[in-house]
Amino acid sequence: MSRVLVFFLQALLAIAFLGGLFAQVVVIPATAADEVELFPPYESVRLPFVVLAILFIACLQVLAVALGGMLQRASDGTVFESGALTWTNIAIGAIAGGAVVLACLFVYVTFADIPSPADGMETLGLWLGSGAGTVAAVGVALLVVVGRQWLGRAIAQRAELEQVV
Repeated sequence: MSRVLVFFLQALLAIAFLGGLFAQVVVIPATAADEVELFPPYESVRLPFVVLAILFIACLQVLAVALGGMLQRASDGTVFESGALTWTNIAIGAIAGGAVVLACLFVYVTFADIPSPADGMETLGLWLGSGAGTVAAVGVALLVVVGRQWLGRAIAQRAELEQVV
């Protein structure tokens, strides 16, 4: 893989990581405070939503780091060595963690009494979005698990070929 391409992709991942950090520290708390100012009954749900949003972004940041590590391995030509499985495991964990956060949001929205300034459609949208996001994240995690199994087989076959040669 071209070093320029790897550098560009890693730079994009770094920007995404830093953007996530900015969102965690500045955007999410400020937005939550603004929403509570506009509709004071939101105060009761502010903390759970802020915590879940920050945790979800943290999962995305861990995934970005894992992808950056795999990109570096692709650049170095060491994708088919056992260390690549570690980065894959980290990616699976990050995706699964994101699914758990979305599932927690789904359960919270299902059972909490969330105030609504209008007709409650925003709560329904949040409920449907968190449910669909959970299913999608679980599906992606399972796909990466399958990819990890393929990678493990490729590593084993490469080791076997190296013994023969």
